[in-house]
Amino acid sequence: MGTLDRSWNSETEFAFNSQQEALYPMLLRMQQDFDFKIVVQAGAYLLSTREYLDISSVEVSPPFQTLEALEQYINKNMVDILYSYLFDIPSQDVKELPSAYAIA
Repeated sequence: MGTLDRSWNSETEFAFNSQQEALYPMLLRMQQDFDFKIVVQAGAYLLSTREYLDISSVEVSPPFQTLEALEQYINKNMVDILYSYLFDIPSQDVKELPSAYAIA
């Protein structure tokens, strides 16, 4: 199991261990290449932006009970998530993407 990192603003961020990195390549890429974070809230996993200073982070995925389900969502919607992130489309529009909307 990965580790949990308690940040300054009381969010719990999930960090992969070396064995999990191969299991969830899209989530790892979102973390390392695009500086998103995986947040654990009430036993569910979701993708969030990594905001700094006094700006609140923005949830860019609905919560999922497993990392596998979040990985599948990111795999299907990665292009749309990155497009909205880079071009500042409201996050609510991205969170409501149909599961088969796009395949990265």
